[in-house]
Amino acid sequence: MKFFGVLLLLGTCAFTLQAQDVYTSSGRSVKQSEKIRKEKEKGFDPGKIIFGGGLGLSFGTVTSIAVSPVVGYRITDHFAAGISLGYQYLNVRDYYSFGVNYYPYRASIYSGGVWARYLVWKNLFVQTQYEHNFMSFREYREQWDQSQEKNTVVSGNVRYNAPSLLVGAGIRLPMTDRVSLVVMGLYDVIQDQYSPYRGRIDLRIGVNVGF
Repeated sequence: MKFFGVLLLLGTCAFTLQAQDVYTSSGRSVKQSEKIRKEKEKGFDPGKIIFGGGLGLSFGTVTSIAVSPVVGYRITDHFAAGISLGYQYLNVRDYYSFGVNYYPYRASIYSGGVWARYLVWKNLFVQTQYEHNFMSFREYREQWDQSQEKNTVVSGNVRYNAPSLLVGAGIRLPMTDRVSLVVMGLYDVIQDQYSPYRGRIDLRIGVNVGF
């Protein structure tokens, strides 16, 4: 009898503990739902994808058209990383001067890279980005023409590539719950002689979704 009494007591305790569990409308207990939520947090979450970029336009003596799309992922609430692409068309009027003759400087710059961003305080963040830049432009120069016995202007296509390691800081200005205007300044610490960022701070303005 004592044995059956112990079994009855244990069964009553188990039923009481089960009855104390709270269930959601889906039929799962709160503990089960919390466990599933934590498991999802550990896996890939499409809601943490970041995408966007910037667009730059200027016209006049210097014409510049630039696009720079980015895509990334929020690894934690404060840290994100991703990849970037870029293209810039640059035209500088009357850049080359040879006597009374003037020629423009026209260049196309393609870039690809990886970036990492850390939110240090509220909407302020720091960022580092490695880029490799591929440049193509038309160069004009004077060359001695033996047949005419004088200098003539010749031109040719020139191609360079240069690495850049950009570091800097910025601020995000939330527009909605998921969309922010991003403003940042970056400086190339490598300073390669052919870097498009050589000797200046690169200011960037863009829109990011998910950051």
